[in-house]
Amino acid sequence: MVFLHGWQDNLASFHSLIPMLPQDYGLLMFDWPGHGLSEHKAGDYHYPFFDYLDSLHQILHQTPCSQSENSQSEKTGPVILVGHSLGGLVASCYAASFPASIAGIISIEALGPIVEPEHKITERMAKSLNQRLNSVQKTPRLFDSAMKALQLRASINKVAGQLLMPLVARGIETCSHGVRWRHDPKLGGEPLYRMAPGHGESIIRAIECPVLAIRATDGYPALRSADAAQRATWFKQLTLIEIPGTHHCHLQQPQQTVSLITDFVTKIQTRT
Repeated sequence: MVFLHGWQDNLASFHSLIPMLPQDYGLLMFDWPGHGLSEHKAGDYHYPFFDYLDSLHQILHQTPCSQSENSQSEKTGPVILVGHSLGGLVASCYAASFPASIAGIISIEALGPIVEPEHKITERMAKSLNQRLNSVQKTPRLFDSAMKALQLRASINKVAGQLLMPLVARGIETCSHGVRWRHDPKLGGEPLYRMAPGHGESIIRAIECPVLAIRATDGYPALRSADAAQRATWFKQLTLIEIPGTHHCHLQQPQQTVSLITDFVTKIQTRT
């Protein structure tokens, strides 16, 4: 079971789930490049969405838990991707690219890749490039204490501060003038490119494995839209569950989330 955290989060996003999962699960977690304790990309290199797919692909090829479709190594068990937000987007695209390698997806507050009408591409590129230029001149935000950083994050995410403490603790560092976020400042701003709607549909339709999609009652509105309802019909094997909470609902409802995960995994294990 490979856990994929969200944008500007880190692997501690799943801290409350891990102790409650069965001990016989093989678990793998990591910080995306530029997040948590991972290194930042050098110089002007940014973080395009497809690079996250490459990072996951390389990590899976370095672990005994998975077998690519071209690998000769022995497979030790089915690989299940658990992704929150950005992690869920990556999981769906990876499973579509390597359908024989992924046994299941648990997608929290994500339902396939984010798409955008083709006619918006030039507007998006101009906006993103200007944001990148401005980010070079932007002074990193400093806090007087870790508590100040935690309070801001709790306010933005609409999550109780105590639930975010492990995530924030891993996501900050002390400097000479106070406390600052550890993630790469280049992560800020709009992406330079988004997939067209047709690309998103093709990716979702290419996913062969069962998918458990968990959305929050007060999460991203787009996940409860008519468009989301339509894309849900493109999945071959989708179970969609709504639980109380905001975008980080797995932190707010860890027991319910773990129960959904274990039931889903049991069904997959029974099939295999």
